[in-house]
Amino acid sequence: MIVACKPAILRLGILFLALFVAACSSSGTLQKVQSSGVSIKPNSVAALNVTSPSDADSLEAAEELRSRLFGSLVSQGLFEQVVPPSKPADYELTVALSGISEVSQGARIFFGVLAGSNKLTADVKLRDSTDDSVVRAFVVGGESAAHPLSSENDMGDAIREASSRIIQALR
Repeated sequence: MIVACKPAILRLGILFLALFVAACSSSGTLQKVQSSGVSIKPNSVAALNVTSPSDADSLEAAEELRSRLFGSLVSQGLFEQVVPPSKPADYELTVALSGISEVSQGARIFFGVLAGSNKLTADVKLRDSTDDSVVRAFVVGGESAAHPLSSENDMGDAIREASSRIIQALR
């Protein structure tokens, strides 16, 4: 009887281990919608506009994503300078956040992996300011880890993943 149970227990243990490991890291997605095939001009300036729904969680996520992108777009060499949307620029980069789902730490502690992960989605468009043509258009997603003991279970981790996918798509 004990010998017959071992394969079932082993399979169950492997399943739980796979779920545990999968819930321990953050991830991001990138879905390209449109690319004109034109490369971004060197030494160009981009006006960054990050929009979101008006609830507090969305506004906070938009501010963090805006801050992260301002630094990353220049440090990664994509643009010479990034300015607010009211300033003149060679390109207009619009990031429209949607689908923001934030899990509280309390829910994460009480429900563990079943509480889910922090998630966000953003529609991104890069337009050439001279002729208003779309240079790139894509959808990115960011998702934090679901496990309460993971170091990547915060909304900031989902934002980091989305930001890195935006940089990846603009290259």
